[in-house]
Amino acid sequence: MSELLFLIGTSKKENMKDYVRLVISDLHLGSYYSKEKKLYDLLKSVEFDELILAGDVIDFIKVPMFTKTSYKIFDLLSKLNKKIIYIVGNHDIAFKEFVDTNLLNVDFRDRYDFDYGGRKYRIEHGDAYEKGMVHWHFFMNAFSVFQDTFERCFKFNLGSWYAKHLEKKRKLIRIWDIVKWNDDVDVFIMGHTHKPEVLIWVDANEQIKTYANTGDWIDNCTYILIKDNQLRLRRWK
Repeated sequence: MSELLFLIGTSKKENMKDYVRLVISDLHLGSYYSKEKKLYDLLKSVEFDELILAGDVIDFIKVPMFTKTSYKIFDLLSKLNKKIIYIVGNHDIAFKEFVDTNLLNVDFRDRYDFDYGGRKYRIEHGDAYEKGMVHWHFFMNAFSVFQDTFERCFKFNLGSWYAKHLEKKRKLIRIWDIVKWNDDVDVFIMGHTHKPEVLIWVDANEQIKTYANTGDWIDNCTYILIKDNQLRLRRWK
């Protein structure tokens, strides 16, 4: 079951059967609070032609502990006869050397650009737009191992607490600057912040621009569908 959070675009279809893209990020598979059951239900229930995994899919920088549901998700993905794009994030940076290669029908990318409905789209993970500790890979790995151990021992979601209570201190570059650096596209989509949102405006050239964040599968269980010339931000209940 899904709840529509935001929808942009027009209802005009390009083809009799429109091409559907499903965009999800920040799944953090293997971490203690990953919503694997809901994710599996989503992948089984939503119809799509292309799956775009926008980073932090597997939580390699922690000590990932996989479950039977993890296996079901990996098994489902391995049997999908669909295009799969994997954008490497900061938590699955172990796949960095796979960028621009194809493995088991999965295309690994730093970013993904495509045209659809007369608009140019770009999808990235988003860690490139954050300053500070997120780029100290050794420190982040050590801290994430501590975080994982703390969460499993004390059953306290330290990651979500940090996101909610220290969000103002995060040195994330302003959305306006992110979009300015991606001015060659009409729609820019990212994850990383775990904050599902959509921002739409008209630029100086009277062009409609869109920024969207996919959210995460720790707290929000949100995703983006791109179909029927529309971008839909939805929450899986």
